[in-house]
Amino acid sequence: ACPSGFAFRFLDSARPRPPCRSALLGLIVVRTRRSNERTVSGLQSRKTSKMPGSVKSDVSSLASPPRSQRKGDSNGALSPSPKKAEGPLPPPSSYIRVEYGDRRVEVYRNLKERDVTGRGDVFILEGENSVRNLVRNGRMPLVSVCLSERRLRPMAPLIEALSRHNVPVYVLKSDAFSSIVGFNFHRGVLACGKRPRLLEPPEVARQLPGEGHSTIILGETINNLDNVGGLFRNAAAFGCGAVLLDDKSADPLYRKACRVSGGHALNVPFSRIGSIGDVISAAKATGHVVVALVTPSTSDRENAVDADIGEPIPLDAWRPGHRPERLAVLVGAEGPGLTEAAQRLADVRLCIPMDGMVPCGVRNAII
Repeated sequence: ACPSGFAFRFLDSARPRPPCRSALLGLIVVRTRRSNERTVSGLQSRKTSKMPGSVKSDVSSLASPPRSQRKGDSNGALSPSPKKAEGPLPPPSSYIRVEYGDRRVEVYRNLKERDVTGRGDVFILEGENSVRNLVRNGRMPLVSVCLSERRLRPMAPLIEALSRHNVPVYVLKSDAFSSIVGFNFHRGVLACGKRPRLLEPPEVARQLPGEGHSTIILGETINNLDNVGGLFRNAAAFGCGAVLLDDKSADPLYRKACRVSGGHALNVPFSRIGSIGDVISAAKATGHVVVALVTPSTSDRENAVDADIGEPIPLDAWRPGHRPERLAVLVGAEGPGLTEAAQRLADVRLCIPMDGMVPCGVRNAII
């Protein structure tokens, strides 16, 4: 069944097939002969006895850009690609060099183990984009940042900005950084934030504009971290005002969920308290029409509820041209989808008719 009650129409487009082995070898031979004819004089001047146009070199040339687009010297020899210019180092006063055993970076030690045991009132971010989002738009205070020394130049402007706001930036040598984290962490950027007080669904819903257009996301048992992060990423992209999750859903501030969200779990208001009934009630109390996304009745889902409240309405057939301004899009867990209880609480159930069922992920459902 398509997860979270959403379906896509799958169009099977023909993809170009790779050339067969014999055709490829024929192409190589033709290119080799032409190459030999053009370059024999140049090869003699270099006093080399190696014949050009070997299979290995010619196959490599097939994947190379056209010679007209590649720079070379007067003899036609290719020059190496120029290295990307690196910026200056940040001032030494803007960061703090620490060693492996320094207690100030204890919160970053053994990340995967601490993911399981918990971190109390703080959470960990990974990746430069997440840190930038928290600095630019985040609603939570930043406690500290921890970097591998190879990230000093690329992040110099951000490091200086953090220093001006009295946020300590700790820098370790690359091997020490990986040793503290507990695995080879190639991103080289971590940050620690302070968890805010977790709000009840009605508190978050009341912070939305009281009138006019409003779209929010409601989630029931969204326990896959990639899907939680994807919901927040899409919510930010499409201007959703909030994400209201039930207490069975995964933590949006979990390290992986934050990374998948691109840091947007830090700036989209959310709640993760109460049952799905509490979440739906908060949405309805603020004037939102609750739209449950389900798969068609012909899918593998349990469809006993259809006999009581009717089959889901195809999306295109639902109020075309005059849909409500305030919508709450209700999605369920990948695989089982929405429970029957959640579907009965919704104002309407929608689906997309399709020729075949394709797993597309709950994060795509809201699009």
